Amino acid sequence: MTRWTRTRRLPPDLVVLLVGGGLAVLVVLLHVAVPRAPWAPQWGEPESGMNIYFDVAREQNLPTWFNVSLLLLAAVMAALAGALARAANNRAAVPWLGLALVCAALSLDDLTSLHERLHSVGVRIGGGSGLTYAAWLVPGLAFAAVVVLAIAMLFRRVRRRAQLLLVLGLGCLLIGAFGLESLGNAVLQAEGFGRSYAYFLLAEEFLEALGAVCLLAAPFAELRIERSADELRLSYRPRPQTAR
Repeated sequence: MTRWTRTRRLPPDLVVLLVGGGLAVLVVLLHVAVPRAPWAPQWGEPESGMNIYFDVAREQNLPTWFNVSLLLLAAVMAALAGALARAANNRAAVPWLGLALVCAALSLDDLTSLHERLHSVGVRIGGGSGLTYAAWLVPGLAFAAVVVLAIAMLFRRVRRRAQLLLVLGLGCLLIGAFGLESLGNAVLQAEGFGRSYAYFLLAEEFLEALGAVCLLAAPFAELRIERSADELRLSYRPRPQTAR
């Protein structure tokens, strides 16, 4: 008879949070450091290949790949949590699958800059100046509501640590994508692309990456990892007595 024991190392959600958060900091540091490398002053040119590759404000580069990867992994882990919850007859199964779809949609948007294609729609409904200088923010509120709804449905059916990670992830994403984006846009329109706007941009991109890390860590908080002599087994944690 196989004897299973629980692993006693650091909780996997904490490992994901520490590693992912550290990598998010590294991406920001590379953005800052690469253009200032004393041995390669040409990297500081705005259109330098190295500058573009590490610039968090550009697309199709390392920061974009990092964010897309985080969101795709979060989608995969949420789907896995949903499948394991279904096998355990846990009512969190469908909300986990909903979060998986939301994370997949966010990764697609990050990869293809889909939100930028909503600019004309945003202008028609009142965006395009001040806090909504990036007019896509206005129609983007509709998708933000979907994200909030998906996490709210899941929140009631998971343990406290997963709840905390979901709330932190949601907060970081909303503050970064809407709060700091709006304030940064107002600064950009008033002062142009200067140091103040650069600070807003860095904070925005870091918060969005940290939010994705939190959403990736949340499913790990609900999984139980057990091992025998020669294999590991994943299962969904029993539902808390207070969950409904």
